[in-house]
Formats: sequence, structure tokens, C-alpha cells
Amino acid sequence: MIIAGRTQLLDSASYPDAVRRLTALGYDGIEVGIYDRTFTPREAFFRDDFPEMILRAFEENNVAAWSVGAHMDYTQDTEHFEAVEKAISVAKKISTKIVIISGPFKNAEEPFEKQWQRQIEALKRLSCRAEREGICLAVEYEPGFVIDNHELLLRAFSEVGSSSLRVNADIGHFFLLEKDPIGTIETLKDLIVHAHIENMKTGVHNHLVPYEGDMDLRVYFRKLREIGFDGIASFDAYQYDYEAVSEKSVRYFKNLLKEIEKDA
Repeated sequence: MIIAGRTQLLDSASYPDAVRRLTALGYDGIEVGIYDRTFTPREAFFRDDFPEMILRAFEENNVAAWSVGAHMDYTQDTEHFEAVEKAISVAKKISTKIVIISGPFKNAEEPFEKQWQRQIEALKRLSCRAEREGICLAVEYEPGFVIDNHELLLRAFSEVGSSSLRVNADIGHFFLLEKDPIGTIETLKDLIVHAHIENMKTGVHNHLVPYEGDMDLRVYFRKLREIGFDGIASFDAYQYDYEAVSEKSVRYFKNLLKEIEKDA
């Protein structure tokens, strides 16, 4: 498993500087966000010179692997849809096969099936683009979203019918939303291509550093190893100074992986 840092959480830095600072903190991989902390698309990501610039930064900093993060509601805002669609093309240019997406929040004032169909239609359009570019769309579900559990996720995958659809396993979201989060990892094992890692308190959607919270991360990491996942796992934490907590958090994650490997 490759522990990755997120450029989104160093959004005051240029992309090359964010890569340099994240690798200096011990991250071996990078999730390149198309946005800043407020999920507003960053103009720099979409410039023609971006692929060459970011690939040079990866090479200079010996980055092992990278993905593109494009979490936003692409179902109602044309500009957001176009940003996610363009991110698929940028992902191909920077030689990654993974674009992480999510979806919209549920609207209590609108029939659920109407929201569902809007997301399915948008996913179909994005999937067509992803198939042409050879990109996996790693879909993540969250509390309060139209898709907020693995059963709805699999229903969406079935209705869209695209080979491009895969899963971003946010283990904290599994912890909050699933009766059997470890069983969910097993159920989705053939679809998981990316992960988000953090800790959380029971019943509270708040991304915490790994050494706080109620999750037994050893169990989650062991299960991910058991299903053969050895890809990118990005540390997902918004409430902190990301750099201030990263070094200790990365060390915690890597030590946990070493212990699990030793026990295997």
C-alpha cells in the first residue's frame, strides 16, 4: 500500500511545491486535486503546461504513484461536470489511470428517484469519456450523499453498465455507513482501486488523524491487504494543519503496515 498526500490540503502552494513538501513529510504517493480546500477548481490544473510540470515534479521528488482527485457534484453544475470531464483527460496525460469522484448531497425537498436518475445520467456521460481515455473512475460514497452505502453504489454501477467504474474505499465512510464495514471491503474487493484513510469517532463524520478516533485501523488495513489491495491510500483529513500532522500520521500508517506484514 502506498501512503499518499493530497495537494488539495496544501492549496496555498503551487502544485510542484506541494509535491515537494508532501514527499518531504514521508508520503510516497500523491493525490493531485483539481481543486482547493473549498472544492473550487484550480485554474493551474487545467493549463496546457500542467502535465509536463507535474510529471517533472514527480520525477524530481521520486514519487512512486499518483492519482487525480475530482470530488464534486457534477450532476447539476455544468462547469463542475466539465471540470471532472477535463480531469479525465489530464489524468491520461499524466499517466495515471485513476480519477476519484463522488457525487451530490441528497436534497430532502426533491424526490430521491429524480436525484438518482440525474446522477446515473451524469455518470454514464463521464464513464463514456473514461472508457475512451482508459481511465478508472473510483467512486466514493459519503454520509448524506445520494449514494451513501455500498448497495446503492453497486446498483449505480449496474445501471450505468460501464467497465470504467471502480471504488475509492474511504474506510472512515465505511465505518460510519455500513453495518459491517469489513464485510463491505470483502464485498467490493474486486472493484477497489484506491483508498482514503483516516480515523473517526463513532457516528461523527469528522476525519481524524490515525491515532485518534474509534476505528481499529489495524483491522481495516489487514483486510485491505487480505483482498490484495496494494495501491494508493491517501490520508484524508481537513480540520488540521495538514503539514503539521502529516509526519506523525505517515509514520503511524507505515508502522502499522510493517506490523501487519510481519504478522502475515
